[in-house]
Amino acid sequence: MSAASPDVIVSPPPARPAPPPGAGYLARLAGTAALVAAYYLLRDRLAPWVGTAGSPRVVGMVALLIGLLAVWRGVIVGRPKLHPPILITVILALSDASYSVLENHPAPPWLVDLTGGGVLEYSPTFLTIGVTMLTELLAGRFFWGKWPNLTSAYISGISAGILIKSPVLWPFVLCGMISIVSKYALRVGGRHVWNPTNFGVTTMLFLAPQYVASLSVQAGNNGLAVAVIWALGGMIMYKLGRFHIPLAFVAAFVPLAFLRSFVTGHPWQTELAPITSPMFQLYIFFMITDPQTTTRRRWSQILVAVLVAVAETVCRLAFKDVHSLYHALFVVGPAANLVEIAAGRVRSRAAGSARTAVAA
Repeated sequence: MSAASPDVIVSPPPARPAPPPGAGYLARLAGTAALVAAYYLLRDRLAPWVGTAGSPRVVGMVALLIGLLAVWRGVIVGRPKLHPPILITVILALSDASYSVLENHPAPPWLVDLTGGGVLEYSPTFLTIGVTMLTELLAGRFFWGKWPNLTSAYISGISAGILIKSPVLWPFVLCGMISIVSKYALRVGGRHVWNPTNFGVTTMLFLAPQYVASLSVQAGNNGLAVAVIWALGGMIMYKLGRFHIPLAFVAAFVPLAFLRSFVTGHPWQTELAPITSPMFQLYIFFMITDPQTTTRRRWSQILVAVLVAVAETVCRLAFKDVHSLYHALFVVGPAANLVEIAAGRVRSRAAGSARTAVAA
């Protein structure tokens, strides 16, 4: 009987036993722990192979992030809702590696005593993340009667924790709470018109300037960190269909920077320097692209981004405003939303009148 005979029954190879539930996550967690441990053990040893003083930490962090993305790729690729939190986590990690934005505060005496001296410092940024997420849970349960998704609160917590600078703790806590509560309290037509973090940071800078500063003027020249953030941010915004917003803003900001240089006499490099800052990256990838606080049509989103860039230049030139990016969005963004809401109501009334006339 030949091997090709249909009478021959070929038994399939024995199936491999399926891995137990959760085994894949346990393996990923183990890989994550190993990568993080390797980063802290090896990052300082990169100095002999890396040129500038600040680069070893950045190179090490980039390598760590690439490794983590490889480990978790199977989980995150098909889940677009995870991409913005991942992007802002990358911005946080690379910003700290480049500029040390995660400044630690001395722990209060009661915490030192409670931990037996084990905790001597704490990061206000991580505390702010906890505050925003807790506030989101309580507000969502109170206003909507259900537990909300915490993605937005996580993003707001990192943004507020990075952007607010203060020697005391309460501005971080208050900024986080104001940012989240504004989503529920300041609504028109079922929409909140201010970007939460922009509203919280702007409010704190206005109410407590003696205690609060901003990260807005902190910039650097580490091209690797900026390139990674912009490449990843651009890809994520493109997949989410919102890349046209930061692109329009940057396309307007760059020529306006040369205009400011011409008017003020400052070097053009100085006027372009904010592009390299963590604040600018948070601004273009999260504040002006927030789906809940931008206009609905693509052409209007592009127009608003350009108008925000123009308003920022006006604030800086006319008022010498060091917080011009915050104030430009604080004014232009809600104004555009209110115009769109009003126009929508006018169209709805006109359509209703037309239907009534036809029925009559």
